[in-house]
Amino acid sequence: MRTHTACHCQSLAVLLLAVAHAVALPGAVPTPAPDAPVHARPAEAAGPHAWPAVTQSMRPWTYWWWMASAVDQANLTRELQRYRDAGLGGVHIIPIYGAKGFEGRYVEYLSPQWIEMLRYTIAEARRLGLGVDLTTGSGWCFGGPRVTDLEANALVVSKTYELPAGQRLTEKLDPKSVQALVAFSPEGRSVELTVTPDGSVAWSPDAGTWRVYAVSQRPSGQKVKRASPGGQGHMLNLFYPDAMRRYLEWFEGVFADGSDLRPRSLYHDSYEYRSDWAPDFLAAFEKRRGYRLQTQLPLLLSDEPSEPAARVKSDYRETASDLMIEETIPLWVDWAHRHGCRTRNEAHGSPGNWLDLYAVADIPETEMFARDRSKLVSKFASSAAHVAGRQLVSAETGTWLKEHFTETLADMKYLLDDLFLSGVNHVIYHGTCYSPDDAPWPGWLFYASFQMNPRNPVWRDAAALNAYAARCQALLQSGRPDNDLLLYWPIHDLWHDPTGRVRNLTVHTRDWFEQQPIGRTAERLWAAGHTFDYVSDRQLATARCERGAILMPGCTCRAIVLPTVTHLPLPTARRLVELASAGATIRRRTAAR
Repeated sequence: MRTHTACHCQSLAVLLLAVAHAVALPGAVPTPAPDAPVHARPAEAAGPHAWPAVTQSMRPWTYWWWMASAVDQANLTRELQRYRDAGLGGVHIIPIYGAKGFEGRYVEYLSPQWIEMLRYTIAEARRLGLGVDLTTGSGWCFGGPRVTDLEANALVVSKTYELPAGQRLTEKLDPKSVQALVAFSPEGRSVELTVTPDGSVAWSPDAGTWRVYAVSQRPSGQKVKRASPGGQGHMLNLFYPDAMRRYLEWFEGVFADGSDLRPRSLYHDSYEYRSDWAPDFLAAFEKRRGYRLQTQLPLLLSDEPSEPAARVKSDYRETASDLMIEETIPLWVDWAHRHGCRTRNEAHGSPGNWLDLYAVADIPETEMFARDRSKLVSKFASSAAHVAGRQLVSAETGTWLKEHFTETLADMKYLLDDLFLSGVNHVIYHGTCYSPDDAPWPGWLFYASFQMNPRNPVWRDAAALNAYAARCQALLQSGRPDNDLLLYWPIHDLWHDPTGRVRNLTVHTRDWFEQQPIGRTAERLWAAGHTFDYVSDRQLATARCERGAILMPGCTCRAIVLPTVTHLPLPTARRLVELASAGATIRRRTAAR
């Protein structure tokens, strides 16, 4: 049975209605089974039109907040049993701050006792047929007590000096912190200067008044949000590969004894770092762009509304994106693989190319809130999965859906439908808070969650919603992407802007998409019933054409659609010409008038 994991909303609505009736049948969702291979089909004896057997990953999972990791074996077992009985497929552990009045139970993050509780949880979950995922850190985002000032998410610091002819700098500079010291003449000539060990600069202009730029960095001040005891500290700098390498050393003790009690996947939350610089950013820029950013500091550090400034800042933004896509996130993914774990990554919020960042991980993950909902934005995660050949597309599901205990299962069901329509096939509720049985009702709660827990009155009927989600996801995970079109994302048009430096692209403020040609083109295609996936420059580089079909690692499409594009990278232009010469259909969509 070949199904479409990203089909038009009308056809999928009919499918979901059929699924809703199917889950009402007695015994419609069987006991959890181990995850089947990618695209596995039901046994022949079941018939070609039988529903796929529901596996662990097909059931909805849930974020599982461990408040100060104040967990114990008896309550862990009770809670996991309740989740399994309600039809959940797994939990995602995130240690956070503690519950007041229970300080005596707090367990230090990554302490021997904490590791023991993690392994007990994984063993019990395995016994009950549940899976376990784990955040690589506490709270969000990556960071903690081992992250030094040099490794923390950082902001560039620049100081300028006006030097008339014959005058030297009188201020002493720190040679260990200054990353660039460059003098610029009134005509734009530049001279790179050196700070001596005693902090002086042995240079003065011979004519005219020159401007000297001293560049360094400082921690942004952004700390791990809602960190657990033992997890507090700076957020990491994702533009600095050495910071990621040293950060991952912190977790080696969790897997040091070779135990097979490992999470299914390790997780990285949405990009909420405050960062625009790194200790080796200048060297990384020169390596990738072929010129020295030091010579363009006046354009980089000002908002001069000029074409040269836009070009420099586009190169700067592309370099920041490259560092995450090519180095820091792959370091984490490779490390997880060496320890027998997959990865889930939320690329949204970052200033990089979402499509490439999502695709680095084994499971791209999007998220939807109550009002901040866009199926076309969520399609960035599913597009990355479809194009790269990833089986699962997950979603952080139900954050701030409504005020606590006013959310209904119907509210969640409508959100699930939007996610399924956008190509998601692995929902993860946000979420469930671990709570011991002796905590007074309503137990321990996390403020941003749907409260999908046994103490919420909706819990008595949650199994019906979970069965519905499992049926939908069983079908979606058993199918293959079959969209007709690839819609190119001209991100260089977005980057080509002389104002600011990095620009974080969020699911909350979507002008970067909805007010751009790609957003308008996506709306027109969606409204017309055309199925499509977004595609990036990197992804197009892997495309080939056979008999008119455009073959990507994970899908086959009939044509490539270009929205209005102003800045098309030369390698992409050449690739499109090669594909067209091989018989591929390429169409340009102009903006609607």
